[in-house]
Amino acid sequence: MQELQKILLKAKKQVFSNLSGENLTRLKGDGMELRDIKSYEWGDDVRAINWKATAKSGEILVNTYDEYKRLNISLVYLGCATMKFGSLRFKQDVVSEVFAYLLFSGVKNHDITKSIVFDNTLKEEFTPPKKINQIDAIVENIYKYNVTQKSKDIDYERLCHFINQKYKRGHIVILVGDFLTLPNFSLLHKKHQVYSIIVRDRLEENLTFSGDISLKNFGTNKSQDFHINSTIKQKYNKLLKEHDEKLKEEFIKNKIEYKKIFTDDDVYIKLKEIFK
Repeated sequence: MQELQKILLKAKKQVFSNLSGENLTRLKGDGMELRDIKSYEWGDDVRAINWKATAKSGEILVNTYDEYKRLNISLVYLGCATMKFGSLRFKQDVVSEVFAYLLFSGVKNHDITKSIVFDNTLKEEFTPPKKINQIDAIVENIYKYNVTQKSKDIDYERLCHFINQKYKRGHIVILVGDFLTLPNFSLLHKKHQVYSIIVRDRLEENLTFSGDISLKNFGTNKSQDFHINSTIKQKYNKLLKEHDEKLKEEFIKNKIEYKKIFTDDDVYIKLKEIFK
């Protein structure tokens, strides 16, 4: 639980602290929309001056905006058994940190941010937090989520149907998982703005060592010994590389933006790269 508290405190500080210099950049399509251009009046914000229109007209003109509309965002954790793996920390711990940053950012920006855990079916669905003190319990549930052997693979067809039926046009969906099962997003409606965050450990990404290793399966709570030789290592790395090439093609084909985060990465910096 000490690690969980570190995640929450770090995310809260970086999202809300002015000392950090900048916050997570808002998602595409957000912000205030330009409504009109009018003559400058005493008291108008000088930052709203439209310099191009001012130069053409010869009088000072300012932009006026529609009131900001809150975004509807769903964070979907693809909670399969392989997420309980990591050489430095579990991939699921990184997912918890991703959720913490995005939930705090959602509260700060007054967005409606729902959290969901999904494997073969919908497992958990959390009410969008309105206050920062409501976020801790959601992140704790993600952090402590108990994966099982039954949740080895994600049912992407069921996931697509769930998203299509649940959400209206313009909804932002952020999928977070390791994507070691090749997805099929052809059924996903193009009306949604979808991001995929691929969480991986560098050990599984590029197997570099040979010898004996003992791995614990958190789905069955049993340990198993393996011997890795150069042939197994080369075959594994080749298969994963081929898998990720197909994964990349699937994202591009369905116009899904994606980014990979490793367990030793700075999650805040990586998220800023995704949503810049």
